[in-house]
Amino acid sequence: MCGFSGAVGPKGKAGVEDVERMSEALAHRGPDDAGVWRRDFESVGTPWEIALGHRRLAIIDLSPLGHQPMHSVDGQLSISFNGEIYNYRELRAELVDLGASFRSESDTEVILEAYRAWGTDCLARFNGMFAFGLWDARRATLLLARDPLGIKPLYYQLANGMLFFGSELGALRRHRSFDPRIDHGALGRFLRHGFVPGPETIYAASRRLMPGDFLTWHAGRVTLGSFWRLVDPPQEAPPASFDAAVAALEQLLGDAVERQMISDVPLGAFLSGGIDSSTVVALMCERARHTVRTFTIGFEDPAYDESASAREVARHLKTDHMELRVTRGEAREIALQLPALYDEPFADSSAIPTTLLSRLTRRHVTVALSGDGGDELFGGYRQYGRFQQLRPWLRLPRLLRTTLGTLAPWVPHQGARYALRHLGSHDGAELANSLISGCEPELLEAMTGPSGALPTDAQLDTFRAAPASEEVRRAMFADARVYLPDDILVKVDRASMSVALEARVPILDYRVVRLALSLPLSIIWRDGITKAPLREILYRRVPRSLIERSKQGFGIPIDALLAKELTSWTERYLAPARLREEGNLDPEGVASFLAEAQRRSTPQARAEAVWRLICFQRWFAYNHRGEGL
Repeated sequence: MCGFSGAVGPKGKAGVEDVERMSEALAHRGPDDAGVWRRDFESVGTPWEIALGHRRLAIIDLSPLGHQPMHSVDGQLSISFNGEIYNYRELRAELVDLGASFRSESDTEVILEAYRAWGTDCLARFNGMFAFGLWDARRATLLLARDPLGIKPLYYQLANGMLFFGSELGALRRHRSFDPRIDHGALGRFLRHGFVPGPETIYAASRRLMPGDFLTWHAGRVTLGSFWRLVDPPQEAPPASFDAAVAALEQLLGDAVERQMISDVPLGAFLSGGIDSSTVVALMCERARHTVRTFTIGFEDPAYDESASAREVARHLKTDHMELRVTRGEAREIALQLPALYDEPFADSSAIPTTLLSRLTRRHVTVALSGDGGDELFGGYRQYGRFQQLRPWLRLPRLLRTTLGTLAPWVPHQGARYALRHLGSHDGAELANSLISGCEPELLEAMTGPSGALPTDAQLDTFRAAPASEEVRRAMFADARVYLPDDILVKVDRASMSVALEARVPILDYRVVRLALSLPLSIIWRDGITKAPLREILYRRVPRSLIERSKQGFGIPIDALLAKELTSWTERYLAPARLREEGNLDPEGVASFLAEAQRRSTPQARAEAVWRLICFQRWFAYNHRGEGL
C-alpha cells in the first residue's frame, strides 16, 4: 500500500520536475520510503521525458529491495505501484518456470515480470487491489492500470500530449499544468449522490481511471482499454441451489481471507458486529496462527451504536478486541479535517467514524481486513427492499401514477417524495435512483445550472446496462459498479491511508464478486432474509442470537454531534455574497434548496441535506481559497 505519481510528455514541457512535489503530497500514504525516477527518451523522432514518483508503506519484503520506483533486471521496465497482488507467489513460480529471475521477494517485481511475459494480458491474472504506472522503455509506452473493483485510486489529466497522474487529486494539483476548473455537471451529481461518480472528477479536465480499465500512452497519444468488467459472463454456471451457493461462497471467501492475511507486518480487522465484518473475522480466526486483533467504534446514540454487538462477537471468537467510543469533540475534530483528508468533495458522514477507527487501528497494526462489499453484492441496503415494494405501483395506469406524483410536494419524507414523483415514469432506473438521491433535479439545476441536472449519470447508465432480469439486481449491480468504488472504497482508502494503514477487502476478491453477481435473487434473499448465503456461513461460526438484529449503517448523528458547527458553517459558507463571489453555486438556488431541506421529516435528514453543500463549500475554501480548517 503506497502512493504514486508521475508525468510523461514533450521534453521540457511535461513538468517531470513537478513529480517530486506530487510525491510529497502523498507522503501520508507511504512514510517508510520515497523515490523519484526520471528519464529522457526519443520516440517517432521526437524528444520526450518521463518521471515516476513513489511513497512506500512497507508491507511485503520490508528490505531495501522493495524500493520504488522499481526497475527490471535489464532496466527496460520501471514501475510505481500501490496495492497488493495476493496471488503473487503462484505467479512468481509460473514466471520462474518461464525463465524469469527475481532479486526481491516483493509482489511489485512480479508485476514487472508478468508484464514482460504476457503484456497487458497480465492484468487479468492478478488477484489483488492495485493501481500502478509502468514504463516500457522498449516500446516507449506508459501503462496505467486499476484493479477490477476500483479498490485503489488512480487519477489523471491530459494536456497537449502530456499526461500526469497519481493516487490522489491532491498530487495532481501540485503539477504546474494542473487545470483547476470546477465541473459543474460533476458538482450537480455530487449534490445528488454525496460523491462524484467516475470517470468524472470535480475538475473538468481530470478523470479517474475506471475499475478494471487500463490506459496506454505512446508518443503523446492515449488509448483506453478494459481487462475486466462486471458485465462479463461467469465462466461457470451459478450454483443450482442455496446449499451449493453457500458451499461455493464459503470456499472462495475463505481462500480470499487466507490470501489477504499474508503480511510481513502486524495485521488485524475492523469489526462492527454486522454480518459482513463478523464473517470476515470468523474466517480469519480459523486461519490465524495467533489471536486476531479486532477494532470497533461506538456512539452514545443507540440508534447508531453497534459496539455492544461487536463486543459480543469478539468475545465469542476470542479476538483481542479494542473499542473507541466517539465523543462530540472527536467527531468535530475529524469533521474539521475532512477538506484536507479527502481530495475532492465527499459527503458520506461515515468518513468521520472510519477515520477515527483507522487511527485507533493504526496504533496497533499496519494492515486491517474490512467487511466492505457485502451490502452491494448480497442485497443488504434498505433501499433494495423499498424498491421492491414500489415496483408493483409501476403497473398502475400511467395517468393515475402521474396524478399521484403531483402529491409529492406535500410528502415530508425525502425518499418517499422523490419516489412518488418518479411513479409517472416506466423507468425503474430513475425510481431506484430517486431512493438514494439527495436533491431533486430542479433544485440541482437552480443551484448549479443546466449541466448539474443532466437527465442521466453513471448510476443510471449502469443500472440500465446491468446484465440482470430482476430490476432490484440491476440496482445492486449499479451500486457495485458506481457507489462501491466511488463512495465506500474512497472513504476507506482516504481514511486509512491518512494514517498509513492498509485496508484489505476480502469480500471484493473478484472471484467472490463474480459468484455473488451470478446468484439469483431467490438465493441472495432467501425467505425474505437479506444476505442469506453470508448469514449461513456466519451462523456456522457465531450464534444467531449475536447477529440477528435490525441493520445499522456506519453513519453518524451529525444533527446531534455537529449541530452548532452546521449552523455556523451555513452562515459562513452559504452566505449569498460568498456564493456570488465564488461562482460555483447560485445563491437563489441554494436558498430554495435550504428552504426545501427544512421540510424534511427529521433533524438528521435536514442536517444531511445541508451537509452536502457544506462539504463542497469547505473543500473549495480549503483547497482553492487557501482558507484554514
